[in-house]
Amino acid sequence: MMAQSGLEIHRTQSAVIDAMQSLIDSAAESLTIAVPKSALPAFVPQLNAAIERDVLVLLLVHGDATAPTPAYNDIATAVRTIESGITPLLATADMQRGLTGHSRLLTDSIGEHQATAFDNENLAHDEFTMFLGSHWLMGTECYVADVCAFPRTFSAFQFAVLMAALALRAGTPITARAHVLSTTDRTETTISGPVINARQSLVYPASSKNPAERSLTIDTDSGPVTVGGAGATKEAYECLEITLDRSDDD
Repeated sequence: MMAQSGLEIHRTQSAVIDAMQSLIDSAAESLTIAVPKSALPAFVPQLNAAIERDVLVLLLVHGDATAPTPAYNDIATAVRTIESGITPLLATADMQRGLTGHSRLLTDSIGEHQATAFDNENLAHDEFTMFLGSHWLMGTECYVADVCAFPRTFSAFQFAVLMAALALRAGTPITARAHVLSTTDRTETTISGPVINARQSLVYPASSKNPAERSLTIDTDSGPVTVGGAGATKEAYECLEITLDRSDDD
């Protein structure tokens, strides 16, 4: 292993597995993972613990379709599969840190490949965007968790969007109460009302062609407003925290 300015280079299979397991263990809000299906058993205990911590887990598996299939409901929030084995090894935790490299590191113990682990928000954001914008879109949805129990408060906005999309897909009316920042003057406020739309491409059916778009439309007393995640610019508000609940009319 070589380390420099927040980067660690791993060149052995055991080191990469250890780094991936530590990365998964570190997640408090969200995980994106792309791994060969045959290598997935090495991470099942850590992914199961992440689900138990209520972490959003987006899992992309690829390669050998004949490899044993674990119980996805125990290790992921949503799973997509790709038959091709060309997907690289990709992982991010909380959009703050991550790991990337050649996926054969996990399937070929004697190959000359390497992976880079990093603790850098900008790199993690770029990798998260690449994961959703390229590899996730190519996958086939094979598992999605049930709609969560409401009420539930989310600090990870993308998790709230996913659950709102699932609720709307199931025909379950929901409301939101969100602590937000105005994207025009940066003032903080709280908004509430029925959720009338979820723009996303995390789960089927996708309601946005832009993989970076994740937003909710909330019908407040002053009319419908849009809410986006951290760094939102196109929406009226940036979400800091949001609570979703079933509508009283349901």
